[in-house]
Amino acid sequence: MTAPTSLDQYNQPCEQCHEKRYIITRRGDRAVAKTCEACFDTCPACDDEEFMHVTDERGYSYVKRCALCGTLNKRIEAFNEARIPARYYHLTAAIEHFKTNGSDGKPIGNLQQVKLRLHRWVTGFSPGEKGFLLYGAVGTGKTHLLAAIVRHLTLEKGIASRFIEFTHLLSEIREQFDQGRGEADILGPLSEVPVLAIDELGKGRNNAWQLSIIDEIISKRYNRELTTLFTTNYPVDENATGKLDPNSDDFRKLATQETLRERIGERIFSRLYEMSTFIELDAPDYRKR
Repeated sequence: MTAPTSLDQYNQPCEQCHEKRYIITRRGDRAVAKTCEACFDTCPACDDEEFMHVTDERGYSYVKRCALCGTLNKRIEAFNEARIPARYYHLTAAIEHFKTNGSDGKPIGNLQQVKLRLHRWVTGFSPGEKGFLLYGAVGTGKTHLLAAIVRHLTLEKGIASRFIEFTHLLSEIREQFDQGRGEADILGPLSEVPVLAIDELGKGRNNAWQLSIIDEIISKRYNRELTTLFTTNYPVDENATGKLDPNSDDFRKLATQETLRERIGERIFSRLYEMSTFIELDAPDYRKR
């Protein structure tokens, strides 16, 4: 039997990883991936030598890097460097397992349409494409979907990505200051990674320093035409109350809540609008379903 030379050719069944060739666990506050020891303890193509001897059609022999374990290791490394939160380590955190129906089997809001749209986006993605901004009330699944997208980009495509929760980023920058280092030590890599996912944009005290951090990240990525993804709990503009009952609690809450445009300012919002497709998640809080 010919040894497989790519992940697509390696079809050994595995109950532990379900033929993914990797498993994901939690380490501290991060989800981490590693090769599945049940089916990939040793690379079946190169016997863990990482290189293969190949003879071309002219009879010349040469050495090349193993595409099988090389591809898998690259994807695992990309996932681990993305820094996805530990709560999204389990299999159900993948986008194909995102729940769009309630316990009664009925669709929840527009989640089916959003899931389908994002699944099409991520499976056909190429670096540099326009990103998206997911917005909606708390508990609609925005962060889950954002983490699932980064998971797919890294583990299925090997695309370098980074997931950040905005207020955690601010805390990291303050720690850098305490250690005598500058903002550039963190903001530099975030300005260069092919895909950056920013969770909970607009959260925090929203002072001048925080706005300057948002502006610097978005401006640099905008100028470099890098894909950036966002979530926010804020309505994107003042028209968000248009479809609500004026006598409802939701209407009163939204009517008094700042919009994302107001939170981040017209300049940043304009860049955001150019860089991203705005996608609303219209569903109730999952904690109250």
